[in-house]
Amino acid sequence: MLRPRPRLFGQWLVHRGVITPADLREALALLRAVNSTIGELAVAHGLVTPAQADEINALQRHVDGRWGDIAIALGIGKATAARIEQLAWEQQLENLRLSDALVEIGVLSATEVDEWVEAFERDDATPDEIGGETRVLLDQLSDGLSRMLRRVLATPVRLSPPVVWDGHAYDHQARCVIEGDLGCMIGLSVDRRVARAMAEALLDGAAAGPGALKLDAAVGAFLVLFGGHAARRLEARGEHRPHRALPPESGQLPVAGCAVEIATAQGAALLVLSP
Repeated sequence: MLRPRPRLFGQWLVHRGVITPADLREALALLRAVNSTIGELAVAHGLVTPAQADEINALQRHVDGRWGDIAIALGIGKATAARIEQLAWEQQLENLRLSDALVEIGVLSATEVDEWVEAFERDDATPDEIGGETRVLLDQLSDGLSRMLRRVLATPVRLSPPVVWDGHAYDHQARCVIEGDLGCMIGLSVDRRVARAMAEALLDGAAAGPGALKLDAAVGAFLVLFGGHAARRLEARGEHRPHRALPPESGQLPVAGCAVEIATAQGAALLVLSP
């Protein structure tokens, strides 16, 4: 049986009403409690000391890279590409999966989980009718967005394959228009926990408990940063003819388009592109 991407499989189950958001949070909390990170495994195998592992963890908040890649690049401890790959295999084999966690907390039976995993894999493989140029642009934008999320929120990021957007959204959103020959509209929708993290990172005084309007504004503030990045990407694709991002509209998304699901440590997000 194929192993589904942990957070994205969970979001898929929530979207279909199979489990609740609270069920997903409980299962993910169990995974965090019992599963080992690459850094923890590296310490256990004597490749790095606990202090060196903490050093790499701190660097990850500012450098766009995987734990093992950073350790190898900086020559920290005894990490080598072969040893890190071995740890990754050990992690995959020994760590609890989301499907296991859902059974463990009593949300689904083992049989039900297997059936939903198969349905998820079938759905994930369904052709999505996204044109080649649009797919390339969406891949470029989602790659840039994942890098920006890693830096601003200090979080690991997972991306789903692009799909035709079905209209679903999360708690807080914003959209902006990119003007130029290759102009488009981009939208970003995030759940409440991601919006709070954006507010704490980008808005003054947000940590005291921002309301719904301030959380929408936080997504808009993030989209100001990302809109500038998107405009530069479009300029590069359009023979460097000028493109610019207009001020975002908080609380709004494009009417239609294609989308990429995003999973972070704080929660779920969605990038929507309307060419």
